[in-house]
Amino acid sequence: MNEFVKQVGAQCLALFTFFAFPVIQYFLLRKFTRKEGAPELWFLPAYGFRLVIRNLPGKRTLSDIKYRVFIRTVVSAGSGISVATLMEEVLLEKEEQFLFPGVDQILISFRIERNASRSIDFIVADKRGVESRRVSIDAFEKLICDYGADLENLLNFDVKIGKRAELSSKSLLDIFEQIERDPIERSFPLDRIRDVH
Repeated sequence: MNEFVKQVGAQCLALFTFFAFPVIQYFLLRKFTRKEGAPELWFLPAYGFRLVIRNLPGKRTLSDIKYRVFIRTVVSAGSGISVATLMEEVLLEKEEQFLFPGVDQILISFRIERNASRSIDFIVADKRGVESRRVSIDAFEKLICDYGADLENLLNFDVKIGKRAELSSKSLLDIFEQIERDPIERSFPLDRIRDVH
């Protein structure tokens, strides 16, 4: 009887270990990836704004990076429709092979400027600030960037990360007022960062 109890105990321990390992691994990976590949918004006076995947101080390599940046407007519910409609306009969609430690991946570069009629424009630009597209900041409600990547790690298996960075047009206007007063290099907080697991 004593031998039987030991065998049952050993089998229960083996089953527990078999099922517990993936659960423990899942929670460790969530903790490990929470801050890796985080988005940040930077202002550089010579070039404008850059929304980046911050990896300058990082020690991990990201691979197979895919991202899409778009502006969103919400059309409210009304006559003939009971729900709000999200209208989205893609500004850019790209893929990159690698992001090595010590380098940030620029997701979108842009400027915010007053136009000739004194209203404020959101200007999509290249890395050096050269304009490629202009949209009135009143024409949209949010700037959104979705991205995903594989995070290389010491255990030699890839961890998928997915994030969404959001910035409202109201926040962009507040940031514009700050840089008009004091145009120095600095980072600005994003309104919301969502992790996708």
